[in-house]
Amino acid sequence: MGLRLAALILLAFLALGGAAAPAFAEETSIPYGTRFAGVESSKLKDLLKQVSQLVAFEDGPTDSEAALRRRANADMDRLRAVMNSAGYYDAVVTYEIDKTATPWRVLVNVEAGEPYRLREVKIEPAEGTELPAGVDFAPASLGLEIGARAEASMILDAETRLVLRCTENGYPLAKSTGRETVIDKADHSMHVTYKLDPGPPAAFGATEINGLQTVDRAYVERRIAWAEGDLYDSRKLQATQKALIDSNLFGTVRVTPAESVGEDGRIAMKIDLGERRQRTIGGGVYYDSSLGPGARAFWEHRNLFGEGESLHIEGRIGTEQLGGLAEFVRPDFLMRDLDLRSQIALTEEQSDAYDSRRATAFTGLIYHFDSILTGGAGMEYQQAHVRDDRGPEDYTVLDWPIFIRRDDTDDLLNPTEGTRLGLTVTPYHSIDGTGLDFLGLRGTASGYQKLGDSDRFVLAGFANVGSLDGVSLGELPRDLRLYAGGGGSVRGYGYQQAGPLDSRNNPRGGISSLETGIELRTKITDTIGFVTFFEGGSVFDTSYPDPSEGLFWGTGVGVRYYSPIGPLRFDIAFPLDKRKSDDPFQFYISLGQAF
Repeated sequence: MGLRLAALILLAFLALGGAAAPAFAEETSIPYGTRFAGVESSKLKDLLKQVSQLVAFEDGPTDSEAALRRRANADMDRLRAVMNSAGYYDAVVTYEIDKTATPWRVLVNVEAGEPYRLREVKIEPAEGTELPAGVDFAPASLGLEIGARAEASMILDAETRLVLRCTENGYPLAKSTGRETVIDKADHSMHVTYKLDPGPPAAFGATEINGLQTVDRAYVERRIAWAEGDLYDSRKLQATQKALIDSNLFGTVRVTPAESVGEDGRIAMKIDLGERRQRTIGGGVYYDSSLGPGARAFWEHRNLFGEGESLHIEGRIGTEQLGGLAEFVRPDFLMRDLDLRSQIALTEEQSDAYDSRRATAFTGLIYHFDSILTGGAGMEYQQAHVRDDRGPEDYTVLDWPIFIRRDDTDDLLNPTEGTRLGLTVTPYHSIDGTGLDFLGLRGTASGYQKLGDSDRFVLAGFANVGSLDGVSLGELPRDLRLYAGGGGSVRGYGYQQAGPLDSRNNPRGGISSLETGIELRTKITDTIGFVTFFEGGSVFDTSYPDPSEGLFWGTGVGVRYYSPIGPLRFDIAFPLDKRKSDDPFQFYISLGQAF
């Protein structure tokens, strides 16, 4: 009986324990935050946060103090590794948990100690090889500075540059065979020895081109930056790849040397290409408080006859503007990097200043000096019918635009670094006896600068100047005058409204113009951004702008959605020099940044 009773009691205890288990197993939620102390460098602190599991899982609270300590202990080795990579090999990293704070606080203390400095750099040839003669392997040329803090990134980057120095100077198969770093704790120094196998020297050999279907081989050959027999230089591979990618004819481009040098001292080359679809249909919409809604549609063929010739046909429709154009571009016209461009266009525009119908035909040559500098000249025929408050007017002119542009920005629709500069000089000559003979000048400039290491904050600014010399304001048809105001000019004012108005409160234009502005672009997430901007501009009756007459200023804010095809912008802007005829605000929707 005693054994049976004990068994019954044990079973009852287990049953009660099993029933109570869920209450004891119920997870508790302990929120916490992580702070770092002792690190002055914001860049180094960011690196520590990037590898920290404490930081990574802050949004997911821990279930116990023990679990939080396990997470913190696991962080210590990671954080010490980061400090070592930054040149602090004696760093001490500890943590403490403040349970009195709400939420709990994990304080990570970092005692960096004295940094280790780069004292010596050696480059030794691999066994059975010799270092290439005439190649600069000085530490400075590899991005190393004797006496600088011994950062791991600097040491690793130098190893890459070491091989690059060889491939740029005739050694296509060069490779690093090892790296030895010695830390001397006595004087807090680092000594680095690189092992290099340069391989045999070589010249460019025959080139094999694969993957062509509709593009002519001659087109590709003109974009090859080397000639057979030239000393091998890896920079020419990069230039060739960029030229082929920039043609927009290929989705994939791979330029590689063979795995060995031939007996003739040349290395064979291979270019593997994947052609893109050559026809494109697209479109877009926009909205502007002054111009109302509008839409654009286009069709494009980028390889009409096999040599990269493009034909672009486009139509636009809106409440205030209607038009269409056809443009043909023939690359490598007569010589490499010289393009022949021809365009015909029909437009109809209704604005407060005038109504116009215009037909234009243009042909010209555009030369690409390099990847950032372009220049060109051409001839344009314009015939227009204009109606304004003075009545109808017809004119026919020839003009000869000559331009030069420099653009080293990092993106077409969303630049974050670089500048864009442009200058256009255009003589006009009347061919219908209306006496419209004058000279047009226009200069444009914009700049973009990241505020920090990432593109989270970008400061952008622009300035545009225009001038018409040799003609008075009264002699010019209204559609040839200069105007300011609108989504691509001074936001906050209606289209063409940032300037003097006539007696009917319509823009009367000018023969010179000045526009300027600044914008701060802030990324909140990878896809959402916020901007604030301040812009000003006006037009003048004199041939050259006179800022002492005053500018019309506007300001506003906007939201950006960074889509795969570019930023979609939503801006609202307010005129700071509001007149009775000005609307209290302007609203804009379009693709791409304002400038």
